[in-house]
Amino acid sequence: MAYNYRVVYKETVETLEAVCELYDVDNSELTMKVIALGAGILVLVMMFIYGDPGGGTVPGLLFFLVKYLIAWAALGALALLINRTVWRKAVQATAVGDAEEMYRYRKAKNGEAVVSQIDFYEDRFESVTKIKARAFEYGQVLRLLESERGFGLVIKRDKDTLGSPRAMIGFPKEALVDADMEELKGFLLERCPEVKGKVKKL
Repeated sequence: MAYNYRVVYKETVETLEAVCELYDVDNSELTMKVIALGAGILVLVMMFIYGDPGGGTVPGLLFFLVKYLIAWAALGALALLINRTVWRKAVQATAVGDAEEMYRYRKAKNGEAVVSQIDFYEDRFESVTKIKARAFEYGQVLRLLESERGFGLVIKRDKDTLGSPRAMIGFPKEALVDADMEELKGFLLERCPEVKGKVKKL
């Protein structure tokens, strides 16, 4: 069966950096959300245990909860803003180190620099290297990620697979062969029901 779109690239520190940046930035944003959620719940519980929010009256308690939820939402928005601006540089620096480590590991494991290929078919996509090939259904795709240099598909792994229940198949945009990224994005949005018609910009 002929593929619809193909990605091919030789792994170098530079090409892997584009992929690692996708993973690190997305992971950083998810971490910020978890921290903001957990901190908000903890502070609220502590205030009820050790304080007297609302002065013990129902109207006072309702007013307190409204103010608290507004402040909590503002704090979460501020955390995400910091993550997308100031903290982003630190995450990008981490991606450089991750790419260098991944390149050394994969080259040592394979005996040479890896050539990665991703083929997108009507009903599935396949990630292929010299020693390994994996096929995924579009229904496994949870999110589509896009940065200035890279594009990634966050997938739900099989229940029997050890490790994280999620993985990412990513590639530098320049590795797309004889096609336009907008075309590929449209193709994937039509076939990945879990992404709900959205590509997450990083």
